[in-house]
Amino acid sequence: MDRKTVLLVDDNRTHQYSLGKHLEESGFRVLHAHTGAEAMDLATSKHPDVVLLDINLPDTTGFDVCQRLKSAPNTESIPVVFHSATHETQSARNQATDLGAVSFLSYPISVEHLVRVLQGALVRGTAGR
Repeated sequence: MDRKTVLLVDDNRTHQYSLGKHLEESGFRVLHAHTGAEAMDLATSKHPDVVLLDINLPDTTGFDVCQRLKSAPNTESIPVVFHSATHETQSARNQATDLGAVSFLSYPISVEHLVRVLQGALVRGTAGR
């Protein structure tokens, strides 16, 4: 089976390390970004299969990153899944959907559920490519 690449964007390095390890153990390749600028650079240069995007970033918001991804021709087809421990409102969920995200996850998230959501995002993402 072809290993899919996840761009994991989270400014919390401990949280990112833990999520990344679980994703690798589940068969994904993982690229790590801690800022919105790093996320855009990696998305543009490495073209991951899916982006797992936190909302709170030190230099911008995940919403801004998603909008930039979806408005650029070379990254618009990459599925985006938001994850957040602090933005669990319906308004945040609506904003994510309006920006083109395929899913929004709130913590705590089980690894099994996360993997299923990413696999679903990948199926949706390939349908649009």
